[in-house]
Amino acid sequence: MLTGGLFVGLSTVDIAYAVGAYPAEDTKTQADDMFLGAGGPAANAAVTYAYLSGLETTLVTALGTHPLATTAHADLRKNGVTVRDMARGSVHRPPVSSIVVAGQTGTRTIVSMDGSELDAVPDFQVRGLDDELDVMLADGHHPRLSNWAASIAECGIAPLVVDAGRWRDTYRSLLKMATTVICSESFTPPGVRPGDIDGVFDYIRKQGPTFAAVTRGGKPIRYMYNDVRGEIPVNSDGVVDTLGAGDILHGAYCHFHKFEHFPTALWRASEVATESCRYRGTREWMRHWPAPTGAEQPDPRYRNY
Repeated sequence: MLTGGLFVGLSTVDIAYAVGAYPAEDTKTQADDMFLGAGGPAANAAVTYAYLSGLETTLVTALGTHPLATTAHADLRKNGVTVRDMARGSVHRPPVSSIVVAGQTGTRTIVSMDGSELDAVPDFQVRGLDDELDVMLADGHHPRLSNWAASIAECGIAPLVVDAGRWRDTYRSLLKMATTVICSESFTPPGVRPGDIDGVFDYIRKQGPTFAAVTRGGKPIRYMYNDVRGEIPVNSDGVVDTLGAGDILHGAYCHFHKFEHFPTALWRASEVATESCRYRGTREWMRHWPAPTGAEQPDPRYRNY
């Protein structure tokens, strides 16, 4: 039996280096700091949800038994996430992300594998779940896991939040079952021009989801619910490291959506993500952000248009 939050998708082993400025080609640079742990959209969202909610948090992913995977397993376990590894019999190396974060700008450059080398096959059924599951998130990675997540959402066991990065065919089934879709600015569905956010919203609405948002780095977040569209300001002061900010926003939204009206839940999630950018790595922010004890009053800092 699962309760709390269920997160389905990609986990990586992240090796992130903090430097003052991005190094020139064919040079050597001494890093100021280093982060080694689990990364990936579903994994970072799961860690965030586990911290904010204090509830049972399960991550269905593919890591395998390669020695490198032990780093990710240990980090997730330390941060309150139970991993159901759908590639546990594989000795193939897990996806590894090599990341350089430039302190002068707070930007990050990532070179990574997307997990396509691991075949993740779900080995437990919907009957292992029940109506105590509060929320489920899927990031579209690992096609068989995405289809499995869509089948759970179709049963109405839990509302499905979709983390939509660049377009993947797996989103076709996920969007039809989703309640909420939170997209990156690079999300471009078929037939929609790049950068046409209203076109993205129109496409999503036709698939069925009621709520949608597009994150745009330091620019205001655009959102849609039913026929209402608007934006939420983002405070980008003091940004040190943007690594994982979108993933953290998704995990925070999965927590707040239970307590708040959609724009307010989205705004509160963006506040958590923004705070995470003021510290290096994807975990340090938790040392400075106390876990909420319950729902708070909605904040008016969003506007419709």
